[in-house]
Amino acid sequence: MRPGKNQQVMKPIAIIVCFASIAFILASGCTIPAENPNEVSGAGTVVYIDLEGGFYGIIASDGSEYLPLNLPEEYQENGISVVFEGVIREDMYTIQQWGTPLDITMIQEKS
Repeated sequence: MRPGKNQQVMKPIAIIVCFASIAFILASGCTIPAENPNEVSGAGTVVYIDLEGGFYGIIASDGSEYLPLNLPEEYQENGISVVFEGVIREDMYTIQQWGTPLDITMIQEKS
């Protein structure tokens, strides 16, 4: 029995649909990740906080308070203006109980 014209047309369409479906499934797992919502950047002032033995924090220009976990020693000076970037650490708590814990990824004195 010979296949009819409808079957001859349907076979290539079925193959195309099958390959398109596979391509869609594979492509949906290969997305570019969005920017990390925990990344912050801005300008602010380094401040010395005399609590819990004393520590340095950064008060950003928008009023946000950050507790830098790795503030380089040369920036541990009360009152200096800085520009900084970092990643908020939501997975930890600190004894200072002040500001949002922040891993500094870039910091420089603001000119």
